[in-house]
Amino acid sequence: MVVVLQAQAQSNVTVYGIVDAAATLGSAGGSARSEKRLDSGVGPGTRLGFRGTEDLGDGLRALFNIEMGFDSGTGALQQGGLAWGRQAYVGLGGPNWSLTMGRQYSPNLLAVYVSDALSQVYWGSSSAFALGVQGGSAAAGSGCQGTTSRVNNSVLGTYKVGAVTGRLMVSAGDENSSGTGRFINPSLTYSDGPLLVSAGYGRLRQCVGDIPAGAAPDWQSEGNVGAAFNFQVAKVFAGYNFWDPSEANRTISATTNLKQSAAWVGVVVPVGSANVMAQVARLKQAQRGGDAAGTSMALVYEYNLSKRTKLYANAAKVMNDGRARFGLVAATASQAASAVGADPRVLSVGMTQLLSSVGLPAYQPIEVG
Repeated sequence: MVVVLQAQAQSNVTVYGIVDAAATLGSAGGSARSEKRLDSGVGPGTRLGFRGTEDLGDGLRALFNIEMGFDSGTGALQQGGLAWGRQAYVGLGGPNWSLTMGRQYSPNLLAVYVSDALSQVYWGSSSAFALGVQGGSAAAGSGCQGTTSRVNNSVLGTYKVGAVTGRLMVSAGDENSSGTGRFINPSLTYSDGPLLVSAGYGRLRQCVGDIPAGAAPDWQSEGNVGAAFNFQVAKVFAGYNFWDPSEANRTISATTNLKQSAAWVGVVVPVGSANVMAQVARLKQAQRGGDAAGTSMALVYEYNLSKRTKLYANAAKVMNDGRARFGLVAATASQAASAVGADPRVLSVGMTQLLSSVGLPAYQPIEVG
């Protein structure tokens, strides 16, 4: 399918972007020394994008979105160095449905996003533990790069009936004859007034980089359920996510991840032009030598200078037990633990600026990584 759109009024093309930068004081915990650095993507990931629609008549429209992520401190491409690593898709849509093809957000990612008080940005968000590790050793440009948050070679169908939105994604994965990296992911979201409930379940075949050459890839599972409720004075969030990798085609040691799960609760409190956010998560990883566990805690204060510009301060810490090595991840910035049992921590002060094309309103994208 090919869609060509020009920047004219009837085609509704938007150039948009975000620039985010933060001064960070971070520590990997243990005996590691604290370090001072400049991070990109503590708040929303820095990006540049083009998206548009064209009215084809009778309620039908063509649509596309291409979006690259880059480091505001260096200009380097992110998402494994892919030119359009955040999103790149084209499709058709109607009043209550769409069908798109390309590299795009998975239904599971969108389901987790709406149950996260930090919207999958900032230190201590679910970016650290919910999605993104399932692709294993996938290289940039491979069919599993970014799986299962952003999915290559995928077809996504969306249909909305009243307060319920259903999504179904299927992906070709690594595109080899053995079927490595194949992915299927349905999800449901219910949103009515102050209440939102979401759930998703995915099945991923082992990626080509994670198994011996010629091995038959086994199916693996992930799932999530979450909710949010707006009390006006505060919005509360809760979620649960699990990742159950296959033990086939792997060498199992005492520290091999056999199953990982996370449960979290969070709150957003509006205070005038500011928001105060907090989130706590319990992280667990089943290992043959004994389970590993950690607790993640985060606090955010963001102040909106305008509709496009905000300042923020974000502190977070992970307390790992003697077998765990959980780290912290913001939108794209990361802070690893120095060793098993170490407790990484960060403090960032930053600024986010939304960009849009001249004459068009500022684009408010879903703030996913």
